[in-house]
Amino acid sequence: MKFRKINETTINCIITQDDLKKHGINLDDLFDRKKNAVEFIRGVILKAANSVNLSMKNDYTSMRISVLPDHSVSLTISQDPAVSARTKEMTGKAAALQKEMAAGNRTAEARGNGTTVKNQTVSKSGTYVFRFPSILAMASCSRMLAGEPGIRSSVYYVESTGSYYLILEKTSQASPDYDSRILRVNEFGTMVNCSDKTLAFMREHSSCILNKNAVQRISELYH
Repeated sequence: MKFRKINETTINCIITQDDLKKHGINLDDLFDRKKNAVEFIRGVILKAANSVNLSMKNDYTSMRISVLPDHSVSLTISQDPAVSARTKEMTGKAAALQKEMAAGNRTAEARGNGTTVKNQTVSKSGTYVFRFPSILAMASCSRMLAGEPGIRSSVYYVESTGSYYLILEKTSQASPDYDSRILRVNEFGTMVNCSDKTLAFMREHSSCILNKNAVQRISELYH
C-alpha cells in the first residue's frame, strides 16, 4: 500500500491487487460494501492516517474509490475541517475525563477497585484500559496478545487528548494467567482508570475506531 497526505483533511491510499488478495477481498466486495471489505477499508484508513501523521477518525465525510489501469484501487478519504458545537462540548468533557483517569490510577487500590501485584493494579472485573499516542504504538502489544484466548478488544479515540485507548475485556475463555499477560501491556502503553463511568463515557462520546477484535486486526495491519 502507498499513502499520500493531500492536505490537512484528505488522504489518498493506493491498494494493490496483492493487498486485496492477502486479505481475501475482491473489487466486487468493495463496491458492494460487504462487511469484510468495510472492515478492511477502516483498517486501511487507520494505517494511512498514522503513516502521514494525520488524525483521521471515523467521522470522515466523503470517500472516493476508483480502479486504476493496473487494477489497483485508489482510495481518497476527506474529513470535514469544521469543528461542530458538539465537538467543542465533548472536548471539555473529555479533558475532565482525562483528569479522572489519572486520579483513578493513583487511588484505585484505596477504592477497592482492584489489588496490586508488583505495583500494578489488577482489575477485579478483568477489564483494562491502556492509552497510546497512535494506533501504530499499539502494534507490538497487539502482536503479543493476538493469540491470547479470552480477550475482547476495542479501540477508541479521544480528540482532546489526541490519544487512542485500547480496551481489553476478559471473557469466559480467558487463560488462568490472563491478568499477568494483560499487565505486560504496560511495557508499551499507559494503563488508565477503567471505572464504569470512564468506560460509559468513552463508548458514548469518543470515536470508536475498532469495536471488536482490535488486537487481531492491528497485528495484521502492522505485522
